[in-house]
Amino acid sequence: MQQSTITPTIQIKRRLAEADSITKHIKKKRPTDRNNPPRVEAYVPESKLYTELSEFEKNLDVAIMRKRLDIQEALGKPTKVRRTLRIFVSNTAADQSGQLEEATSFELNDDNAPSWTLRIEGRLLDPLIPTKKAQPVQKFTSFFKSIIVELDRDPEAFPEGNITEWHKQANAVDTDGIELKRKGDVDVNARIILVPDYNPQKYKLSAALAEIVSPPLAAKPHILNELWNYVKLRQLHDKQDKRVIQCDDKLKDLFGSSQVHFSDLPDLINRHLSQPDPIVLEYKIRVDKQFNQGPTAYDMDVELDSILRQKMLNIVSSSQPQKEVMALDDKIVQCVQSINNSKVKRDFLTQFSMDPIEFTNKWITSQARNLEAILGETKVNLEDVRQTDFYKQPWVKEAVFHYLTSKTQQRMQELLATQQK
Repeated sequence: MQQSTITPTIQIKRRLAEADSITKHIKKKRPTDRNNPPRVEAYVPESKLYTELSEFEKNLDVAIMRKRLDIQEALGKPTKVRRTLRIFVSNTAADQSGQLEEATSFELNDDNAPSWTLRIEGRLLDPLIPTKKAQPVQKFTSFFKSIIVELDRDPEAFPEGNITEWHKQANAVDTDGIELKRKGDVDVNARIILVPDYNPQKYKLSAALAEIVSPPLAAKPHILNELWNYVKLRQLHDKQDKRVIQCDDKLKDLFGSSQVHFSDLPDLINRHLSQPDPIVLEYKIRVDKQFNQGPTAYDMDVELDSILRQKMLNIVSSSQPQKEVMALDDKIVQCVQSINNSKVKRDFLTQFSMDPIEFTNKWITSQARNLEAILGETKVNLEDVRQTDFYKQPWVKEAVFHYLTSKTQQRMQELLATQQK
């Protein structure tokens, strides 16, 4: 049989790498950038207030980080809300020979060929106990991995195929239902197969495992937890090694061994797990009237993430507050740098006003040392060479003697070289 696929429009939303920019910003700024220069309180008494606020901010950052860790830990233990999904199946017919003339405008076809449209829709029922709290809202298609429609009709008369499949796509927009439109002017029996999308993934338990673990449809973590409780309740631990389980009759039938290691349980239970049975709905597509709805609605129990969990996710993933904090940090750093520059200028001018000559000499000497260190041309301070006291040191006479001796020897060698020519 030929198969066709219904693919909804995919909308991909791209986000900037905000976490990377935040990390780079944190690495770029040093903690000392925001500290006031030393002894600035003597000139600006109000700066003590800034120091107190900085200490308060550190304590606040610690409290926020601790709260974020608590939220992340809570997110690791998802809380689910049980709701009921009600499924409706209906169909419309257009351009059928038996329809009334005024009803033909209900659904028009381009080539006026008889056609029908199958609709599979669903919505969440309100909670049994009314509450003012916000309730989670999810679309119909978000609850299923795939939806398959099988039509009972002659494949030779309808070459487009009798099997149509819809599969959930990554980043696809969820909808309240799907539609399948085909040409035809006769009633058709349809078999609708809904494959639920469980999060976390659930499995159907074998009969032997279902005697120990309930419910018969469960996720792996729940199954292992139930097995562990079963072992503890019946004290089946080995006395020497608590990780070894001494199997009773039920566990022997389940695992085929008298004892098993607890770390082997995930592999041992795999053979007792299978994919959940799909939901199968039978529906007859009628074309004798413009709109036809099945006499039965189907209820399905679903689990949703709580609104509180969604809020916690938004808080953890939100980067806008961090951007605002970074902008304020930049302003604080600029202000502190401005204060530091002003203090350096003030200290410079204060020392200059106390003794201009001595300060100028020291400053020139300091600048000369820095210049020599940058250029790397000499090991002697050029500013010291300009002073007469430099040539009154004890080593000067010996240095002059060695200098004159080297010059004399150089001159003698030049004369000998001239005579030999």
